[in-house]
Amino acid sequence: MKRLSALSTSLALLGVTVAFAQDDPLPEGFETQPLIKTSVSRDDDPIVYPTGKPEVISVVGTLAKDGRTALHKHPVPVYVYVLEGEIELRTEGKEPHRYKAGEAFIETQNRKHQAFNVAGTPSKILAVFIGEQGKPTTVAAQ
Repeated sequence: MKRLSALSTSLALLGVTVAFAQDDPLPEGFETQPLIKTSVSRDDDPIVYPTGKPEVISVVGTLAKDGRTALHKHPVPVYVYVLEGEIELRTEGKEPHRYKAGEAFIETQNRKHQAFNVAGTPSKILAVFIGEQGKPTTVAAQ
């Protein structure tokens, strides 16, 4: 294996791309559980990618018991996965929707919304922003 790694490194230095083929796309002992595959947000709006130099930012957010986010909007696509608890999303012009631990969604772009913790304990989310360097991922609603 070391010999193969050294060969790969040498070829890479020469500008040669090396790829290793597998019979199966997932190696033995590795399983996946699909969460979401979509081209629209949770409100059926098309996902629009930013222009310029891309930047991916991920955060884990915790909403305290009975907590909420500020009223805000996102100019970039945002993937959200509920790690713990349950949240309710209230979006301008839409019916509220609840998401429990283990559920994922694509946040609505450029529309005012707010998340509320509806669990009896703190709720945690993973948010992944597909943004642009130097540009905000979240904007306070006015």
